[in-house]
Amino acid sequence: MRQYVGEKRGRLEGMDKATGRALYAGDYRMENMLELALVRSEISHGSVHTLDVSALPEDVLVFTGKDFAENVVADIFCDTPVLAYDRIRFRGEPIAIIAADTREKAKEAAKLVKVEYECLPIVRNTEDAKDPAMPALHGDSNLMADFFHEKGDVEKAFEESYLIVEDDFETPAQDHGYMEPDACFAYVEDDRLMVYTSSQNVFADRLMICRALGLAPEQVRVRAAFVGGGFGGKDGHTCQIYPSLVSWLTKRPAKVVFDREEVLACTYKRHGIKTHVKMGFSKEGKILAFDGSAILDTGAYAGYGASVHGLFTEHFPGPYEIPNVRLKTETYYTNKPIAHAMRGFGAPQGAFATESIISRAVAQLGLDPIGMRLDNALVQGSVGALGQPMDHCVGLREALKLVQESDLWKERESNTDPYVGYGVAGGFLSCGLGQKIPDNAKVSVREREDGGFDIGCGLVDIGQGSTTALAAMAADLLETDIENIHMIMADTDKTEDCGCTAASRSVFIAGNALIAAVKQYKKMKEAGLSSDIAMGEAAFPESSKDLGRIGFPHAMYTFVAQAVKLRVDPITGSVSLLDIAAATECGKVINPLGLAGQIQGGIGMSIGFCLGEDCTWKDGQLIHKNFATYLMPTALDVPNIASYHVDAYEASGPMGVKGAAEVSTVSIAPAINEAVRQASGAILTKLPLSPEEILKALEAREECVGG
Repeated sequence: MRQYVGEKRGRLEGMDKATGRALYAGDYRMENMLELALVRSEISHGSVHTLDVSALPEDVLVFTGKDFAENVVADIFCDTPVLAYDRIRFRGEPIAIIAADTREKAKEAAKLVKVEYECLPIVRNTEDAKDPAMPALHGDSNLMADFFHEKGDVEKAFEESYLIVEDDFETPAQDHGYMEPDACFAYVEDDRLMVYTSSQNVFADRLMICRALGLAPEQVRVRAAFVGGGFGGKDGHTCQIYPSLVSWLTKRPAKVVFDREEVLACTYKRHGIKTHVKMGFSKEGKILAFDGSAILDTGAYAGYGASVHGLFTEHFPGPYEIPNVRLKTETYYTNKPIAHAMRGFGAPQGAFATESIISRAVAQLGLDPIGMRLDNALVQGSVGALGQPMDHCVGLREALKLVQESDLWKERESNTDPYVGYGVAGGFLSCGLGQKIPDNAKVSVREREDGGFDIGCGLVDIGQGSTTALAAMAADLLETDIENIHMIMADTDKTEDCGCTAASRSVFIAGNALIAAVKQYKKMKEAGLSSDIAMGEAAFPESSKDLGRIGFPHAMYTFVAQAVKLRVDPITGSVSLLDIAAATECGKVINPLGLAGQIQGGIGMSIGFCLGEDCTWKDGQLIHKNFATYLMPTALDVPNIASYHVDAYEASGPMGVKGAAEVSTVSIAPAINEAVRQASGAILTKLPLSPEEILKALEAREECVGG
């Protein structure tokens, strides 16, 4: 029998997407449909004094916060209104919904709405947020979360260190840059609300819709349309409630599709973070002490800010065994759009600082950059910075060795171009939601009359390839051809709640539930009950047990090592990437082709994070209007990426699997930073890297050589 697990395979839905047969949320339409536009705040902070809709045409409908049963987005903190009604906390915050027969008419009508505001001082950044003279956005303080942890004796370790390296770093807010803008379509059928969303969790969508509209879960069916990218930006409320409300109240189909300016100005972003890192090293390169502090900007509402805060802190010291660690982190509210989940979930920001410090220490100690990381790398049985035991498979050393053996790394010894530099960095990322956070999934198996199988899974495939991976696993488990596997994904009527497509958890948890379901199916078949649906359930290891550690550490991590070769232009200071080698340890690889795509895509995203992308606000207004000014990398900016994977096996995972979707974003920025330092002499601490600063360093180096 053919084995599909481990075989390179294109996406099952690939031809549908390539030919245009795939329907995204914005593609749905029905007769008598209303299209929506939002009235958005033109100020960054204040209150709505009056809302004048008298200039609107008679056939245009208006909805405000008063039309909701409960004007709140069901979330971790539940501090976000669906529509602002008393307090405005960021520019572009939605105030009202306009519904008309066409999208153009709705947008024009939204411009006719007159809003009078009472303005308040703008909390522009975390410095303003900490100022007691500035207004508090929520409660009595702008501090949303803080954390302090120390293990060992940090001060004594610094006294005993041969070398101490420390610096301040800053990483920007970043837009997710998904190709498909936020969209949702809703209609009423047989007195039930039917919703197609572009999101990462249809069951969370249903919860948000039910709470806001005052409906019972059985009154609402949510299905995921094809999703044109998410990266964390569609894990929460994007626009699901707006057409749901309009359709439910009017009994007409309703649809909303944001334009790109709305997506950039008003939707979720990666957290901008300011960090300070101080590390102590022995003469031989052992890391003796880590002292890290950070301030995170979470924007106007909590969103997933507390979770990003926790995961950032957990990963801040890096994937190394460090006996003495001090961590102090704070997250503040500001008058900006909500900072939320984004691929890597805080880990890339911390890795930029920590790995840059390690690279500087390598240079000052005259050590090999991979050899030093090998000497400090976590291994199975190690203990992490928060005291979490590394009981799972840990393949950082193996990943580093794969990079060490790559053509890119070997050729650096023969390089003669003074403007070419090489950099390497290690990284890791957790899988799952964290200690004692419920993290479960149920998957169903049903044999069809034609001999094929329906596999029901409530997760959304947002482009990462979970549908294809799970189908390959199902085919092997059921000993059938993959063509006989029919995947039913993300439908609140036909699948069970599997949680969010986030936290690099999808294939691990759904795969384990699938194995349990197949076992149940085989038992039922033996008993002559094969026509019934077999159900399997699984949970993440740490969701049901207390690791006995501070914070929300995880029981499992994926590991990565990435290296880059680049050249700096001595005339302009610009950076040209020439080659990248990336090695990943994610347990057993289900689809090597899919993994390579994940690695390449994540690296491309972090190339933008490192070399160009920067959400910049002036008095609360984003200065970027579109992708012409918000500079994301194109295919011409991404070099050849050689993707390697460690041959590993995770005993707790389905067929040995761990998560792999996010770890590729973690390490390329500090690797680029180190290569730039080698090629130019520039010691840079702020992303995106500045060509002007690189050019200054080159000029200073030339003057030094000339002198």
